[in-house]
Amino acid sequence: MDAHAEFLKLFLRHQGDLKAFLTSVVRDRSAVDDLFQEASLVLWKDFKDYDPARSFGAWARGVAANKVLQDRDRARRIPLAFSPAALRAVLEAYDRSEPEPGDEKERMRDCISRLPEKSRRLLALRYEETLKLGEIARRAGSTLDAVHKALSRIRDAVQACMERRPA
Repeated sequence: MDAHAEFLKLFLRHQGDLKAFLTSVVRDRSAVDDLFQEASLVLWKDFKDYDPARSFGAWARGVAANKVLQDRDRARRIPLAFSPAALRAVLEAYDRSEPEPGDEKERMRDCISRLPEKSRRLLALRYEETLKLGEIARRAGSTLDAVHKALSRIRDAVQACMERRPA
């Protein structure tokens, strides 16, 4: 996967958490939006420096926290809910509560390996070969509706398995 696609995949997965972090430390909604945009640009520009062994969410929150502190020091226009030291403590709390990226992947792999072969094949066609549902139905000799329902049940089963298994 090229760097642009990888960035978008990670950013889209974590943008809600990033916005939630900013909202939890900055009182002004318009300042949150500005900071989110500024942090997003920095993340995009500096993605080449991102270490995939580290959590993307933690890296993104660190960039956002730095933007908050820089803007606060520069303009004093951002009303923080906390002092800079408390902001760092909130950032550390977010980082501690986020699962390690490898742990979640391993749990998912384990849960998928427990699925029947037919279910694993449907997942492979959809997510590894990125086929559209119509093509999967054609290959499986099934209907579009049946494939849609099967994939939905499979995703639910994997999610339930991951919730049962400790992080």
